[in-house]
Amino acid sequence: MKVTVAVWLCMMVMIGCYAQEVSRGVPLALGKSDRYILFPMLVKSPEYKWGAGAAGIYYFKIKPDSLTRTSNVKLVSFVTVRKQVVLASESNIYFPHEDFILHLIVSASHFPDKFWGLGNTTPSSAEEDYTISQYDIYPQLIRKIRPNLFAGINYEFQNVFRFQYDNKQGESLFDTENIAGRYGSKISGTGIVLCWDSRNNAFSPSKGFYIQYFVNAYRDFIGSDFNFNIQNLDVRKYFDLHHDRVLAFQLNMIAASGSIPIRDFSVMGTNMYMRGYYEGRYQDKNLIAFQTEFRTPVYKRWGAVLFTGIGKVGPNLASVVNGQGLKPSVGVGLRFSLNKKEKLNLRIDAGFGKHSQGTYINLAEAF
Repeated sequence: MKVTVAVWLCMMVMIGCYAQEVSRGVPLALGKSDRYILFPMLVKSPEYKWGAGAAGIYYFKIKPDSLTRTSNVKLVSFVTVRKQVVLASESNIYFPHEDFILHLIVSASHFPDKFWGLGNTTPSSAEEDYTISQYDIYPQLIRKIRPNLFAGINYEFQNVFRFQYDNKQGESLFDTENIAGRYGSKISGTGIVLCWDSRNNAFSPSKGFYIQYFVNAYRDFIGSDFNFNIQNLDVRKYFDLHHDRVLAFQLNMIAASGSIPIRDFSVMGTNMYMRGYYEGRYQDKNLIAFQTEFRTPVYKRWGAVLFTGIGKVGPNLASVVNGQGLKPSVGVGLRFSLNKKEKLNLRIDAGFGKHSQGTYINLAEAF
């Protein structure tokens, strides 16, 4: 425990120094811009246990414009004690007057993982190990139709080029449940997206409303090994309670149909919703998750949050909206402001689920 605290103190000092230098206009990287934040980082989650690496964010405006939110590019790379290797980048580019918004996720990973079968009631004793190597690219481009209303297109390409598991002479869950994608998979899919976004900040909103619906179709004629559809509805609302206190709500629903490979099932337990569960502990074609979060400043750059949520997975939409078998999630968190002006926070969350617990270290708010 003392070692962990010492590491955290060192990291907080380094981050604080970096953030202060940026706020004074001192560049942390070569070039004319003073909008870099670079720092070593620790990662912690039920899936990773512990890991270490480096992270950075570059935030900018394509053209000075008081009506346009700040664009950002986040980069993260780390290795974990479970021999997982992750390289990832996420970008949100706001074009002048927000006529267009580009969202881009690119990742590559080598990932030992766990599987308990499909469904909302899988037993802990069913746990199996498997390992995947993959890369993924997900661009989304939306255009403003009217103030706060956007429409556009999605595309995703994912290549799971290595999938290893112990077939146990055909007794593995992957075989007995005939799980698609257990020999590897390539998926390629495109679709449409509709979005209403009146949030006042990209990193940590204090007011506004956000709703996004998208549907993607994955088909063999555009390079997919499997034919399936995924729909997602993401609804968020933020209330400004004054004195920088915020009450936030989110509803997330995912509905899928067709031959879905294992890495594309809806999963309960991520660093964004249903915190406290191992990501993938419960998974199926459909998911519903609702969460609320109270955020408050504490002292200078420090803040705190309280959050709670409920959710479940199931084989069809009716099975997840009937209100039965919902699983709880509660937790607390700390926030450290990396940049007060842009409201960019480092977050540390401790989530608790049913017979499970998870600690998370990440950039920006969960939602």
